[in-house]
Amino acid sequence: MKKLIYNPNPEPVLEPLFERHSLDEVGWSDLYEVTCNGEKQPVFYTDSFHYAPVAVGVENNGIDVEIVISRPFEQVQIRPSSYGIEVHREGQKLRFHLPKIMKVSVELDGNLKNPLFVLCSPKIEKPKNTTICFERGKVYNVATLELHDNDVVYLEEGSVVYGRIYAYRCKNIQIIGNGILNGSPWHLPDSNGKLFLVDLQWCENVRIEGITVVDSPMWQIVPSACDHVVIRNTNSLSRVVTGDGIDINGCQDVLIEDCFVRAADDCICIKSGRLPNPTTIRDVKDLIVQRCVIWNAEPGNAIEIGYGLMCQEITNLIFRDCDIIHCQYEGNMGGSAMSIHQADNAYIHDIHYENIRVEDVAQKLFDIKVLECKYTWVPVRGRIEDIYFKDIKVLNGPFPVSIIRGYEMRLEESRPERIYFDNIEILGQKCNSVLDMHMVVELAHKIYVNGSMEYPRNCF
Repeated sequence: MKKLIYNPNPEPVLEPLFERHSLDEVGWSDLYEVTCNGEKQPVFYTDSFHYAPVAVGVENNGIDVEIVISRPFEQVQIRPSSYGIEVHREGQKLRFHLPKIMKVSVELDGNLKNPLFVLCSPKIEKPKNTTICFERGKVYNVATLELHDNDVVYLEEGSVVYGRIYAYRCKNIQIIGNGILNGSPWHLPDSNGKLFLVDLQWCENVRIEGITVVDSPMWQIVPSACDHVVIRNTNSLSRVVTGDGIDINGCQDVLIEDCFVRAADDCICIKSGRLPNPTTIRDVKDLIVQRCVIWNAEPGNAIEIGYGLMCQEITNLIFRDCDIIHCQYEGNMGGSAMSIHQADNAYIHDIHYENIRVEDVAQKLFDIKVLECKYTWVPVRGRIEDIYFKDIKVLNGPFPVSIIRGYEMRLEESRPERIYFDNIEILGQKCNSVLDMHMVVELAHKIYVNGSMEYPRNCF
């Protein structure tokens, strides 16, 4: 794998750099062959992962998966490990049963550069009100596909669409199906770009379901200042730096569920900032993220609130019943399983993290900070209050550290307060104090662990 380059100011790509015209030109895996319920599945390749989107009938008795691997290996791991999937091996062949529609990562010998993602989703039939249809077995080059009110974009299973999707002030739009949207024409192979792949601004009643979105030049799925958004059973797979998986920017009433996100930056991220443009700065309220599988590659964080929090209020967000299967070491400003980075003015409060299972977090478990940094736009720091972590488990990997840190200057201070940790378990150890969690607390008040206050408001 070539080393990927982060360019903070990439030259704008004004038109696609290439086109593909047949399935023979799509990158196919020569490492994995996948069969599900006796039917051979297409397996696609990038230099960071292999992936097999699988459309499954709603009425099924589970999925029998068979994988043939073309090169020798010693060990195999299927994540999320919380699923308890039992693997049967015969030489280079693996067999396992998924009891229901699930999305899993198959990893050989701990190598994180060539995993196989088996991404099962309910099969979506073509709606009668479809306005734009991409058919099975065909490759399309759309450059930028612009949507309008009531558009229903259907990507049939087995279709591959090269390009991006854009909508501005649209109502009642859907992007659905079991096909693939590929953003690779919009950036150099080893560097990031400037465009979002699914860029929806000021839209209302949005549904994204079933599709696989891969290799964006920048953030992948980005509703901005949108209301009533559902993102369900969607796979968001990025490989270049700044490839955020799903960014919710200034939106209200959002549901994200049953998704698989592997991102080379923040995986699921909440913002209200100047991108895509300052008009989309708006309060973020009423969001639920549930039953998602998350892999945070080297940059960014797994579940992130920040940076770019320039609205007045961010509140009533719930993250629950998710598996973070990797949170790789970054060594810069990220590398956290769950993070809040307040570098602007918003009041962040009543945020809930519940029943989150974490594997292989190489750096930080919790990271809550008020700070000023290169991402700061507003001169006044906002507040972080009433944050709840409940039933969080670290299942394997190294013991991660955590940090809560406020902000204090001569004329201004902002200290996180009323942060609650209940039933936190790290590598089998029940945590009854911040020390048990290997947590550093600085410039913060009223930190509670299992109901007991660890850090009362101090007098300094």
